[in-house]
Amino acid sequence: MLTTLVGMPVEALDTPALLVDIDVMDCNIAHIARTMREAGVQWRPHAKGHKCPTIAHRQIAAGAIGVTVAKVSEAEVMAAHGIHDILIANQVVGPIKTRRLAALIAATGADVIVAVDSPVNVRELDDAAARHGVRPRVVVEVDSGMKRCGVAPGAPSVALAQTIADAPHLRFAGVMAWEGHTVSMFEHEPRREEIARAIARLTETAAACRAAGLPVEIVSCGGSGTYLHAARQPGITEVQAGGATMGDGFYRALEAQVEPALTLLTTVTSRPTEDRVILDAGRRAIDPSQFAPTVRGLDGVTAIRFSAEHGVVSLERPTEWPRAGDRIELEVNYTDQAVHLHEVLFAIRDGLVEGIWPVAGRGKMQ
Repeated sequence: MLTTLVGMPVEALDTPALLVDIDVMDCNIAHIARTMREAGVQWRPHAKGHKCPTIAHRQIAAGAIGVTVAKVSEAEVMAAHGIHDILIANQVVGPIKTRRLAALIAATGADVIVAVDSPVNVRELDDAAARHGVRPRVVVEVDSGMKRCGVAPGAPSVALAQTIADAPHLRFAGVMAWEGHTVSMFEHEPRREEIARAIARLTETAAACRAAGLPVEIVSCGGSGTYLHAARQPGITEVQAGGATMGDGFYRALEAQVEPALTLLTTVTSRPTEDRVILDAGRRAIDPSQFAPTVRGLDGVTAIRFSAEHGVVSLERPTEWPRAGDRIELEVNYTDQAVHLHEVLFAIRDGLVEGIWPVAGRGKMQ
């Protein structure tokens, strides 16, 4: 039983194992919450990276108003764990998913918000809500420049907002967008300028909705790669930054003022040469495709590559350490592509296992 590991030193864990440094994570949470308070906006962190209700509750205890998720199944997990203010920052399309969403609201009383970008989807949601006797909140997703989902800013978004407002079993709640195109811009000043332009497209759309007589409660945007600047833009009401909770290297490169809290504990299984180290963690334990992990405590690393079950660390010069059986930690630089591969997170404080947190949203893709 994993619960017998609580109170044991980290060395008692088998590998690969995902470790959360509780103190570092809580500092990151406090920083983001403080940033939102100082900017006068709400915090609704995205949970797609950690998929863990325990962490969501820690964020709420620090001041978050609820959570953001990507799927109905993730909303089901959060609602089952007592979190009821949930934004699905995605389209819920088709009769299976819309019925499932309405049934979730009816069964739990959760106040779930869903994003739309087409009148057809509005009708689907309204029909499902009518059958289950619920009235979910709905926001228009505005394309603020990412060119993925969303309606064009201005009049097209206002027209869709009016369609929602006219639907008898839905409640128009506002607008949302994700300025995700800016996270591929690594020069700070041009990125900051484009964040401001993108969010202006959203807030101007919100103003146009109000001018048309539509009440706008929610103007939601921002992620971990943009939160420092998004939170300061006039006219927004909430920011969805969640990944920065773990201090991912991907977000630190984008000015996030956080520290790494998530590591993958591995064991050295082979030293076939003095300049190569083989680990027991491959792509089934961590996906390096977005942002490769960083090897802690080992100098001279020139590369790290992964196959299904092996991590191969190349060194610039021969070394005696580490030896087979030694432990190596990898900093997880993009949480979204590691946590979902594991059943639990081992919460660590002062070198001891303080808790074992289920990744309850693991596998929730529908």
